Amino acid sequence: MKLPTLQKSLDLQKGLFLIRYDSAEDAAQPPKVSLSIDSRAAGSAEFLLPPDIDEPVLWSPGANVVIRLSAPTRIQVEVSARSLGGSLGARIQSASLSTDPLGLAAFDEPPIDLSGLRLLGHLAGRGDTSAGLGEWLGGPMAPTRIEGVGLDWARRPQNFGLRHSVRVGGPGEPRATEFVEAGGYSGTRGRALPLVGATFEVFGPAAQHYEITADAIFLGSPQMKVTGQRVVVSGPTGREPLVGLRLQIASTKVAVPPARSAPATARQEMPVAPAVAEAAPTGPVRSGSGRVRVFRSRAVKG
Repeated sequence: MKLPTLQKSLDLQKGLFLIRYDSAEDAAQPPKVSLSIDSRAAGSAEFLLPPDIDEPVLWSPGANVVIRLSAPTRIQVEVSARSLGGSLGARIQSASLSTDPLGLAAFDEPPIDLSGLRLLGHLAGRGDTSAGLGEWLGGPMAPTRIEGVGLDWARRPQNFGLRHSVRVGGPGEPRATEFVEAGGYSGTRGRALPLVGATFEVFGPAAQHYEITADAIFLGSPQMKVTGQRVVVSGPTGREPLVGLRLQIASTKVAVPPARSAPATARQEMPVAPAVAEAAPTGPVRSGSGRVRVFRSRAVKG
């Protein structure tokens, strides 16, 4: 007869984590804890196991395994009783491992040189033109229908990039283009088809410390401002022509915090009821750790 089991899951962000079998209800016959990863995420996760060990199985309290994740991943946790009447009560803890728990390394990185970045645009009746960061294409003083945009950045660094896509208006439904990086162009020229929306985003290892601010004006609508690592601009109905666009990119780094004593890892409790599947945490999770508790009373023999 198959031994009773209990399935749970643990959602972890990108990083290096220690997964620990913290305790069991039945210390004499603790349940076995097996860890696995969905096959679709296998390329982004790696268990670091002791020599001669092939599977990430935690056999008793005090056991540990390390997992390295290159992307957010859901870990499957299977708790198996040692006998038909055995306990399934166990507590599994995860803790983030970091060489920089206070995030001080970011302050040693040189700032990104944005001086050579220019926003290109094809404006109705004016043709191709360009603007530096903080300067308008079209804009409140000279609103002009923008039919296409591009980014010119000859000295783009290796660790930081900027890409964009647009929505082209005209007869029928607006058409969205694919994302292109600096050096690419999106939209049309000479076809009298206005842009009715645009998306810009930063990417790369250094992008986490920078944000875009996009100011946009759509025909017949007030000026709008959007800030973030990914910004989307469009008019009230999504069909108004874009007649003004300005981009700015700024660092989000703050002053170096004062030196202080701090634990190497943060902990977060995530209680789980045995009969309810665990939901993924809502909102962003930053350099945290989680804890999953799985408890079930000892089975009654018939």
